[in-house]
Order: sequence, then structure tokens, then C-alpha cells
Amino acid sequence: MFLDQMFNQGSTPVLERMLQFTAARQKLLAENVVNISVPNYRQKDLSLDKFQEMLRDRVEERDSSGSARFEDITAELEQPERGILFHDGANRSMEQLMTDQAKNGMMHNFIIELLRKQFQAMDMALKERVG
Repeated sequence: MFLDQMFNQGSTPVLERMLQFTAARQKLLAENVVNISVPNYRQKDLSLDKFQEMLRDRVEERDSSGSARFEDITAELEQPERGILFHDGANRSMEQLMTDQAKNGMMHNFIIELLRKQFQAMDMALKERVG
């Protein structure tokens, strides 16, 4: 019970959910790169804006009510309309895919670093050390 309360307060559940989102998005972006030359393949992506909006709403709900769960927040699969639509019906842009992968990878690494710092602070507090 104590550990459940400790890990479900603050920003930890939000960061965990974002980490799951960036991992799932990276898989989709890699799938898009692999299938770049497949005729009629439509790129897929997860809506970052919609996901962040759902997280923001849940955080505001938690702030007003005192508790909220984040496990049920899911990202919406979309087919982005950006890129050039080729004669074979595929929309592809290797430059855009590489940019999206780089940005998503940086966000993923940033979230990991934030979580690492939080767990390090908890570890120090449990061991009664001063940082």
C-alpha cells in the first residue's frame, strides 16, 4: 500500500505513461521506415497532441479531486496526411520520418532521465542520505 501510494503520486505515473507512448510510437515510426517503398502503404503514427491533451486533462482532474489513474489513457492511431502522395498511393517522406524518430527518441531519453532522477531521489531518501 505504501509503495503503491509512493509511485502513484507526483509525476511518476505521467512519466511512465509517456515512456510507454514514446516506445509504441518508435515502433510505428520504424515500421514506416521499413515499409517506405511498399506500394500503397500508408504511414501510421500516434497522435502526440491528442495524447498530451488526455494526459493534461487527467492531471487537472487529479489536482482537483486528489486522485486519478493513468493506465487507461491510450494514444490514437492516425494516418498522417503530410508527405508527398505518390502515384502508387503511398505517402512517404524519409526526411520527415527521420525527424520524427529523432524527436521521439530525444523525448524518450529525456523521460528516462527524469524517471532515473526521481528514483535516485527516492533511493537517497529511503537510505536517509543527503544529496
